[in-house]
Amino acid sequence: MNEPWIQLKNVHLSRGGRPVLKGVTADLAGRAIGLVGANGAGKSTLIGALLGVLKAESGMIHVLDLDLPRNAMQVRSRAGVMAEQAGVFPGGSGVDAVVFAAMLNGLSRRESLRKAHRALDALDVGEERYRPVRGYSTGMQQRCKLAMSLVHDPEILILDEPTVGLDPPGRTQLLNLIRDLRDEGRRILVSTHIMHDADFLCDELLLLEAGTVAFSGPIRDLIDTGVGVVVAAGEGLDAAFAETLGQRGYDIREQADEHITFEPNQDVELREFWQLAAERGAEVRALGRDLPSLESAVIRAMEHTDEQ
Repeated sequence: MNEPWIQLKNVHLSRGGRPVLKGVTADLAGRAIGLVGANGAGKSTLIGALLGVLKAESGMIHVLDLDLPRNAMQVRSRAGVMAEQAGVFPGGSGVDAVVFAAMLNGLSRRESLRKAHRALDALDVGEERYRPVRGYSTGMQQRCKLAMSLVHDPEILILDEPTVGLDPPGRTQLLNLIRDLRDEGRRILVSTHIMHDADFLCDELLLLEAGTVAFSGPIRDLIDTGVGVVVAAGEGLDAAFAETLGQRGYDIREQADEHITFEPNQDVELREFWQLAAERGAEVRALGRDLPSLESAVIRAMEHTDEQ
C-alpha cells in the first residue's frame, strides 16, 4: 500500500475572521487525488495551506513528509501549480511564458529554454508556441499553463480547475495529457467541480462540504458504500410481491408488468428477496444492479454530512 503524501489532522483555518476549514483530517496516498466540493467548501483555502501560503490556526499539515508551513519553500520547489485564475505570461509567446516560469524556479535562462521546449513538446504544443499568448484559445492557454507548472520537473502537480472553460474536445485532450503525466509517475492533486474529470483521472477523493470532510479515500469505497438499485423481472413479481418486499425493509422504486425496481438498502446478498421469491414460487428471469455513479455517490455523501 502506498504511503500518504498528503496528511491532514484536525486542520482549522479562518480567512477574514470566518472559519473556512473546520477540523479537516485525511490521509491521501493516491496517484491522482480529486479535491471536490461546492463553491465555498474550502478547496482553494486548502490548496493555499498545502503550499504554505496560508497558515492554519491549529492542526497538522504534511506534504511529502514535510511539515507546513515551516517547510513551505521545500514543498513549493517540489510542486508544480496550475492556478485557475492566474493567466499566462502577459507578453511574448508561449515559449516565453514557460521560460519565464522556469526562471522563477531558479533555472538559468539556457536551461529554462531547453526545459520549456521539452515541456511544450510533452503537451503536443507545436509551432503555436512561437505565437503571442494574447491570441491563444482557451485550450492553448490551459496547455501553456500546464507546461509552466511542469517545466522544473516537479514531483507533484497541484491543478486548480484545469479544464475550466474548455469545449468537450479540448477537455478530453487536456485530461488525456494529465492522465499520461499521472501514469508516468507524477502525483497529482486536482481541484474540480466536474465529476467526470475526477472519475477519469483520480483514484482517491477528498470531498469537502462547508469546510468539513464529507469523504476521503479511494473512489471505489465511495461508490461501493451501497449495493445500488436493483432491477428484477420474472413471473410472480407483481404488486403484492413488491408490497411484501417493502415491508421487509426494501425501498421499492417501481413495479409494473412483472418488473420491480428497488433498493435493498443493507441487504447486500439480497437474502430477503430470494427468500420471498422462494415463498411465493416466483420465477426470476433477470436480475441486474445499477451501481451509483460518482456524481450520485458524492451527492449522497454531502447529504449525509448535512444531516449530521
